[in-house]
Amino acid sequence: MEERHEWFSLITDHLRDYSEGGVWSDGTEILCRTESAAEAIADLLWQLYNAQGEEMTVLYGHYDPEEDERNDEQDRYTGWWYVSIE
Repeated sequence: MEERHEWFSLITDHLRDYSEGGVWSDGTEILCRTESAAEAIADLLWQLYNAQGEEMTVLYGHYDPEEDERNDEQDRYTGWWYVSIE
């Protein structure tokens, strides 16, 4: 039987936990400077889970700076693209 991996955790456990550089993680999301990076990571995660026969919903989106400012919710996530799984 093929070994199954928890790919999301394997990746997030090895990323920095502060918003310096192009990619980081708070342990629940992978944060990317660009949409293209978030999309690539989301696609990679989907492929890895799919290859081991698991259907996983991989989400990605953006913490919009204008919306965060309007809602007075600016924090270290503002402006970053996120990748998460359900």
